[in-house]
Amino acid sequence: MGDLGKSAYNFIDFLKETDQKLWQILPLTIPDCFGSPYASKSAFAGNTMLINPKELLKKGLISKENISKLENNIKNKFRRKELLLNIAYKNFLDKNIFQKEFELFIEESSFWIDYTANFLLLKKIYKNKSWIDFPKEFKDNKSISEQWKEENKYELDRIKFEQFLFFHQWEKIKKYAHVNNIEIIGDIPIFVSYDSADVWANRSIFKLDPTGKPKVVAGVPPDYFSKTGQLWGNPHYNWQILMETKYSWWINRIKHTLTMVDYIRIDHFRGFEAAWEVPIEEKTAIKGKWVKGPGVNFFNFLRSRLENLPIIAEDLGVITEEVKELRDEFNFPGMKILQFAFDSENNVFLPQNYDTENCVVYTGTHDNNTTLGWYNNEATENEKNNVNRFTDFDGENISWALIRLAMRSKANWSVIQMQDILALDESARMNFPGTVENNWQWQLKNLDISEKIKNELKKMTIETNRK
Repeated sequence: MGDLGKSAYNFIDFLKETDQKLWQILPLTIPDCFGSPYASKSAFAGNTMLINPKELLKKGLISKENISKLENNIKNKFRRKELLLNIAYKNFLDKNIFQKEFELFIEESSFWIDYTANFLLLKKIYKNKSWIDFPKEFKDNKSISEQWKEENKYELDRIKFEQFLFFHQWEKIKKYAHVNNIEIIGDIPIFVSYDSADVWANRSIFKLDPTGKPKVVAGVPPDYFSKTGQLWGNPHYNWQILMETKYSWWINRIKHTLTMVDYIRIDHFRGFEAAWEVPIEEKTAIKGKWVKGPGVNFFNFLRSRLENLPIIAEDLGVITEEVKELRDEFNFPGMKILQFAFDSENNVFLPQNYDTENCVVYTGTHDNNTTLGWYNNEATENEKNNVNRFTDFDGENISWALIRLAMRSKANWSVIQMQDILALDESARMNFPGTVENNWQWQLKNLDISEKIKNELKKMTIETNRK
């Protein structure tokens, strides 16, 4: 599954060696059963399956014997990690390791940790049922009795301790990145999963009926990715209630993310201007409507609470003048995707047509095919002809032709998928929007990257003044 161990540090070393300055990551939240970090059980909790056992070993929380015994007897890697974390928690209690740090973490995480632990334990007790099917006494966080919390204190504290371990390990990685002059771009999905701690514990800030079921769900209308649109199923926010609470849940969410990263890409930024609402009974996203979001009011309030707003606006899809105005009002850089650029010479994603330097150019994102997969299987003949016109493609390495185009562009930042740096085909695609099977599986299994690739990346970075 990968973890926050040596490989993560090695990757930062690779970035430093090739003169890179940015590392963009997917959300580090708990993924759903299909592996998607965009449909998490919590907008705040980290994915504890990424905790590195060797770090626990160094701290005396587990032993080598614990690791070898479980490796020999438990085939399922997730179950094995779970059992190791159980052992670590027992030793935490017995050996008085990390006590002060843990107490400080609980204090600093008070706005989310208690209700999230309650929710995650209830999900375990009721075998992952949706919270709408919990017994009446657990219909929301406020209805839980103090007696239940006391009776389940051991398990609740164990969940909190595992979250502490995750954030402790990630903080070390972030510090290592900063020491090496690498900044991290994180990711906030605008919407949260219905079956999440956040909806369960904060029902009033979502558009739910009196029974707790969504009145409407999120999606996008028909577009490049889908003829019937995308029906995501996330509940929509009740922005009026959020405004009355001074956007406290959202303020906490952004502050929390900024403890982990340096910049935030807001996925589906346009939802702050207007979002596509689909009635709950619909089977596709076709019969939806655009409903206004909080717009300028939200970001003005956010700016009053934070010193700066290090935000990248994911402004892809159906983007209106109003969305552009909202983005530009706060000087948020938007995104340019080169795989979308070649249908005509007037395309706004083509570098020669960029109307501002204040943008981030990508060959593709986690929702695109790899560049090689796109060129071989998706690009039209017209697009291929335009690639030949507007790049130095020599017929051999389309991935690097687009990388060079991105890095030579006027965009302030250029971010490249590792799959494209390695010139991988469609088998390395991360996600196919509108589908749930066979996504989120690609891994950079080792960092045995050829000197040729590293030298080319460093050379291109220096030549384009992106060092």
